Amino acid sequence: MKLLNRLFVALTVGGLATILVPAGAQAARLAFDAAGNLFVPHGDSVLKLTADGTKSTFATGLYPLGLCFDDKGNLFVSDGSAIAPRSRRSILKFTSDGKRSTFVTGISSVGMAFDRSGNLFVSQGDSIFKFTPKRVKSTFVTSKKANFIDLACDGANNLFVVNQGWPVSIVKITPDGTKSTFASALSSPGGLAVDSAGDLFVAEQGSILKFSSDGTRSTFASGLDLYGMAFDRAGNLFAAGWESTSIFKFTPDGTPSTFASDLVSPDKQWEYRCADGVWPEIVKAGTTQAVLEPSRELDVNRAEEAKVVWAPDSKRFAFNYTKPSAHHSFYHSTALYQLRDDKWVRLRSPVDESSERLQVAQLAKEDLPKSAYSEDADWFQDILNVRKWTDANTAILYADAAWADGSHHREATFLFTMKFDPEGNWKIVKTHQMSKKELEEEQ
Repeated sequence: MKLLNRLFVALTVGGLATILVPAGAQAARLAFDAAGNLFVPHGDSVLKLTADGTKSTFATGLYPLGLCFDDKGNLFVSDGSAIAPRSRRSILKFTSDGKRSTFVTGISSVGMAFDRSGNLFVSQGDSIFKFTPKRVKSTFVTSKKANFIDLACDGANNLFVVNQGWPVSIVKITPDGTKSTFASALSSPGGLAVDSAGDLFVAEQGSILKFSSDGTRSTFASGLDLYGMAFDRAGNLFAAGWESTSIFKFTPDGTPSTFASDLVSPDKQWEYRCADGVWPEIVKAGTTQAVLEPSRELDVNRAEEAKVVWAPDSKRFAFNYTKPSAHHSFYHSTALYQLRDDKWVRLRSPVDESSERLQVAQLAKEDLPKSAYSEDADWFQDILNVRKWTDANTAILYADAAWADGSHHREATFLFTMKFDPEGNWKIVKTHQMSKKELEEEQ
């Protein structure tokens, strides 16, 4: 079997018969619409990927935890951080054209699934709630010591639930609410997906496990760290990875491939790799031919945590990385690169890398107290990274700092809009200091 990249080392795949997935058989954290488009939570947005992997932003300005479609083609999104007050959590409804409304407030979860009758089931701690199409809420199941997470529904309206409480297991709940333990002896089960044959697929500790309808267990794939899965109508299994928002595709015969990945440039010509978690490099996609090794010119610490953010035209990228610092502090920075004559060259840094001043203080000196840019400032957090490219020539630079000023602690968080010319020269055209309210909403 062809190795795709380092994530597929030790990958083993079992055979699958050709299957067709009925509408509504959805996993909670990834979801397909009737046209075969895949919807994926990503940061503060929901992304839409067409069948050829073309990516676009379907919705933004939310904290998507779980996704599922009803039989009318409406996308339901569980919105809200687990640490946010319940009053700020909600389940949103999006029509196919992106029109947004609130389906219900005060609840959100990674676990959501529709049955064939159009009822929505949502997990929340030790309970599973049922919402009719008219939004009538009832408690479907509750269980002491349970911690219900992901949900999936089969064609017979049986509900499968990850219980990460005690004992850790997969629970099966029939339409009348009868509970039974479907699978046990699991470490940390995550995402679920059900095929049209009624077989259940479970993401578990770097593997995908397959359970037949009678509970017989086998390993479908290993060597992957996943958080969500879903089947398309042709019986292909799609699984999203924790580390890099990569989405992997398994055909019905078990052949794996990378469907989409932030590691690969949008034009699919370049790929970011970090061999053995030590050597970050840009290679020609599909090969091991390195064309750039950032660590040769940057002091990269914890290389496995570094991240590449590609510009949409694949001609530029930002390399966000961690620099060595004292044990009590955090020092993150960014380097900018541009493609010139098929060669990647480094652009001018946003800050003076030899300076001991906070990075945000160098960029927003007029907006901060003098203690922020004093050589004597006792800083313990200094973060600078490119969050995203709004277009091929515009990047959003994020800077966050915390430092001690005498007996006081100070904090400052800024967003800078950077504009690039064709040669790669840039200037900051907008500076925005994030308010406490914005930071609270982000958290």
